[in-house]
Amino acid sequence: MTRTFDMERTAVVAVDLQYECIEAEGAWPIFNKGELLRNAATALAACRKARLPIIYTRHALDPRGINTLRYEPVRQDGRPTHSVAGDPMGAIHADVAPGPEDIIVEKQRWTGFFATNLELVLRKMDAAHLIMFGVWTEACFETTVWDALWRDFRITIVKDACSTATSLMHMTSILDLANWLYGGRIIHAQELAKAMAGDPFQAWEFAKPNAYPYTLETVEGMYHSI
Repeated sequence: MTRTFDMERTAVVAVDLQYECIEAEGAWPIFNKGELLRNAATALAACRKARLPIIYTRHALDPRGINTLRYEPVRQDGRPTHSVAGDPMGAIHADVAPGPEDIIVEKQRWTGFFATNLELVLRKMDAAHLIMFGVWTEACFETTVWDALWRDFRITIVKDACSTATSLMHMTSILDLANWLYGGRIIHAQELAKAMAGDPFQAWEFAKPNAYPYTLETVEGMYHSI
């Protein structure tokens, strides 16, 4: 339904929009690169036009492998298999590149909050509401959303500016989030652009917990109902 969109105390968190996590030659390619990049670019452009602060997270591991997960696979020389700091594949994708005023938070775990300064940056901004999107939906993106929720941020997810390896993985992750996204909202990129411009828009809003007890037979229909 159409709602008003309050942009006070709002910041944007774009999760891991890196070549490594998007392109076919990266360690973690997604199923719909073109769609993801178009929608993320739409969301970023709308938020920039609305003068919202934008924060990117970027997974960046030391080439020596000294800060990988203890049991994470590495190469024989100890080098991580992905997201190595300084490697061009670890850079933010040019189609959704940060501007000079944007903030980049580097991380070594899936969530953007663990052992980073992300929360400090958001508290300094006095942010209370986060517009969030990125990759991979069920891993780095979802864990960052949960950690934001635990910290009492209200969250708007741009669902078609998120992606992962397969459509099914993406849909189930969005439904898992929708089931417990207290106070939150889920929106499409084009609808977000309308909201940022002050125009009427459509979005799903959280009403009750566990509203989508999906099965393999119902997951797609439930996902498209949001």
